Amino acid sequence: LSEVTAVPTPTDNNTPNYTFSSTEAGTISYGGACGSSSSSAATSGDNTVTLTMPDNSTLDDGTYDNCTIRVTDNVSNTSSPLTVSSFAIGHDTPALAQVTAVPTPTDNSTPSYTFFSTEAGVITYSGGCGSSSPSAAASGNNAVRLTQSDNSTPLSDDTYNCTIRVTDNASNISNPLQVAQFVIDTTGPIVQEVTPVANPGNDTTPRYIFRSNEAGTIVYGGSCISSDTSA
Repeated sequence: LSEVTAVPTPTDNNTPNYTFSSTEAGTISYGGACGSSSSSAATSGDNTVTLTMPDNSTLDDGTYDNCTIRVTDNVSNTSSPLTVSSFAIGHDTPALAQVTAVPTPTDNSTPSYTFFSTEAGVITYSGGCGSSSPSAAASGNNAVRLTQSDNSTPLSDDTYNCTIRVTDNASNISNPLQVAQFVIDTTGPIVQEVTPVANPGNDTTPRYIFRSNEAGTIVYGGSCISSDTSA
């Protein structure tokens, strides 16, 4: 068996379709937290099944990471278990996922961040972030502009570990979405001389040592240059 089309994640569909391929026809069996309301007969080739709970009821909201599928052929040979790729259901309670992270480090003190929600609702922030964007989340992708927690002041230079939640119109609150850690850096590196070139000297490719408080790319000016460009 092999996976052909995974369940989109997260999804608001609590009876999602899943497609796998089998080299032989046979009978499908399910393991882990999943069952199926589809026919238990597998064909040789692609097979699309509708996943449910083991009792064939709709899937509860949550993450499914232990579902398996096997096929037993007509002479009782059973395949190795096919592990269904992990997926999350957010049918009654919003489920969130990161779409576009904040570039890091960035010199943009009001960076854009995009996340996906399975339901519409109201966005709340924590972990040092707020947003100047409207607080309404749509079902689908949502692009927000991150700020400090007062929702208006640009982020100061620092490392940020922010979270986002969405509360739907029935007051169901999503699990917190951890925004991938990012660094705001709007200040150029500070460099200081450590060891100057000996003067006078007879070395035509003299050594010079300086200190920088940040890593980066070295740029030279005036009448000097060097093959060393990484600080």
